[in-house]
Amino acid sequence: MNQEVVIMHWACSKITSSLNIPDATLLELLLDKLKMCKGISYAVVAAHADKNGRRRLAAMLVEHEPRSSKQVPLLLSIGEEDIALMKATESGDTDLVYLVLFHIWQKRQPLDFFGTIQARPLARDLFITYAQYYKHEFLKDFYLSTGQLQDVAFLLWKESWELEKNPTASKGSPLHGPRIKLIEKAKNLFAETKEHAFESKAAEEHAKLLRIQHELEVTTKQAIFVDSSISDTIRTCIVLGNHRAAVRVKTEFKVSEKRWYWLKVFALATVKDWAALEKFSKEKKPPIGYRPFVEACIEADEKAETLKYIPKLADPRERAESYARIGMAKEATDAASQAKDGELLGRLKLTFSQNAAASSIFDTLRDRLSFQGAS
Repeated sequence: MNQEVVIMHWACSKITSSLNIPDATLLELLLDKLKMCKGISYAVVAAHADKNGRRRLAAMLVEHEPRSSKQVPLLLSIGEEDIALMKATESGDTDLVYLVLFHIWQKRQPLDFFGTIQARPLARDLFITYAQYYKHEFLKDFYLSTGQLQDVAFLLWKESWELEKNPTASKGSPLHGPRIKLIEKAKNLFAETKEHAFESKAAEEHAKLLRIQHELEVTTKQAIFVDSSISDTIRTCIVLGNHRAAVRVKTEFKVSEKRWYWLKVFALATVKDWAALEKFSKEKKPPIGYRPFVEACIEADEKAETLKYIPKLADPRERAESYARIGMAKEATDAASQAKDGELLGRLKLTFSQNAAASSIFDTLRDRLSFQGAS
């Protein structure tokens, strides 16, 4: 008969018939025979020992099992979870580690479980990876137990974004919804450490913006504000004619004058409120100059409105190019002659290549400029 079969049978029979022999003594007797076969399954013999009430002997036998895939499940079955976790992590087999993790997770109290995995980096990291997708609440408890408040805060912030995708979760007061509460909790946790002052401020601003956006959606009865940027919120308010709300957002978030002017200019041009745009241009000297006013009017294809602002451009090159973009060759020529820029004249000539008279004028100007340069 096969030697392995015979020795296995003998070992199991020896365990059954040796109830009075101490575990250590019996282990020596068994190992003396079992080591005769290299590939023999110590796990099977250990399982037989456990079945016969010799759990300590089973634990000692399974230590000699070289295959982790057989060793770890048996260790779990005989209640040796800590050793099983050690063996699983040492093997590097993530499936085995997860097997032990789920087993311990079900049997132990949370704090005991957290303490067990904290000492094993691979087990801890695998738990975190799993819990990030499926067990947020449990992961938050883990982070709290280890003092990782900033990680709890990031989880809360992530949950707030996931709530946005779930329409049923946004029920309740539009001004104090669950998303805002989550973000405010995150802000408070970030504030616990100096290293996360930036995140704390960002969460505070995010919650404040969401609250204002909720208010705007309630007052306008249009679900178009929540989760848009500060700039888009201002732009939408202006487009809807709600200038007071736009100013409030600008003030609340300390939007710079330059950014405010850019947003308002293009928003007014979008709704073609040319009277308001002209009035805005005259309130004070625009900190962004008049170029954006020109651009906004050209984009809206409003030649008459564009002509209100081109003369206000300080740079003759900008005036020349702007006149050229709306097809006004003579005005472009006059501005270009002031600029005294040969390259600019060449570009303008290409723009008016179908206009022989204008091309001739640009050539004359460029020749004159070259002559003056030579002299």
